[in-house]
Amino acid sequence: MVVTRADVARRAGVSPALVSYVLNPGSRPVSAAARARIVAAIEELDYRPNSIAQALRRSSSRTIGLLATNFLDPVVASLAHDVENLLYKHGYVTLMGSTDQDPARETEYARTYRGRNVDALLMLGLESRDAIADIAATGIPVMVLDQVAPGYGISSVSVESRAGAEAAVRHLIEVHGHSRIGCIAGLWSQDSHSESRVLGWRDALQKAGLDASDDLVVRTEHSRVGGSRGATDLLMTSRPTAIFTTSDVKAIGALAAIRESGLFVPSDVALVSYDGSQLAPRMFPTLTSVDTFLPRVAEVAVERLLAKIGKNGEGETHDVLPTKLVVRRSCGCTQ
Repeated sequence: MVVTRADVARRAGVSPALVSYVLNPGSRPVSAAARARIVAAIEELDYRPNSIAQALRRSSSRTIGLLATNFLDPVVASLAHDVENLLYKHGYVTLMGSTDQDPARETEYARTYRGRNVDALLMLGLESRDAIADIAATGIPVMVLDQVAPGYGISSVSVESRAGAEAAVRHLIEVHGHSRIGCIAGLWSQDSHSESRVLGWRDALQKAGLDASDDLVVRTEHSRVGGSRGATDLLMTSRPTAIFTTSDVKAIGALAAIRESGLFVPSDVALVSYDGSQLAPRMFPTLTSVDTFLPRVAEVAVERLLAKIGKNGEGETHDVLPTKLVVRRSCGCTQ
């Protein structure tokens, strides 16, 4: 049988309110005699306070809700691992859920976390900005590791997606002399790293006076299958001599599709990507990719989020962190 606070109060001969005051030091004064009876009753009955109920009364649960698009993605998995470790070191428990890139599922998870009185919500990617803005409007601090426009009550930590992508494509142009470069991008989203990476691809080509038309862009889901489909489409229609992918996961699929077409990387089609995940140096050939320094992204996000807890999430912050192109063999270099 579950022992309740009312049971403790009856055993000690006091009101349930006095039991609450003893369990929450500093809330109200309790006489020494009453306190002694309550403590004795707690020990006799082996009473264990309901942690969720206590959290609701204290307005702090020491838990963070973490939502990710897909934990199978190596970048997402790495970020989630780093975030969870950092939160643990600060005494927080992390509740994890996957949105599977479904806005309705994302919204339902966020509302569920709110109902469980999480201290904050940290999101690795964002599907439904307006729905999450409604959650933030309730006073729960929300941090998104993606690009988010100001004015929605949502804070963000992102990286220099546009500049990083431009650097990768410029390398193909200036170092390897490519003039027809395709782009495999994610499905269109109003606020996303992928969109900024497409803009960076276009910036590099336009500055060099090269074709940057939409005919050279294939939009597909964020997966190996999507990357494979994108590369196949580009090879059949646009015949690029080089391809830029907006993620390492898509680059894996693109590499497989290029090989299945009877072509070789980088001699027939050069390949560069964006993420700097642990996959890049393990591919064959090793993948030239923009490193986003994921541990630093997690560190800044957790630091900013914890600063907002207890302040009702007041004040948006939007950090943009630097990136670096890491050159390997897939672009044609010999590193």
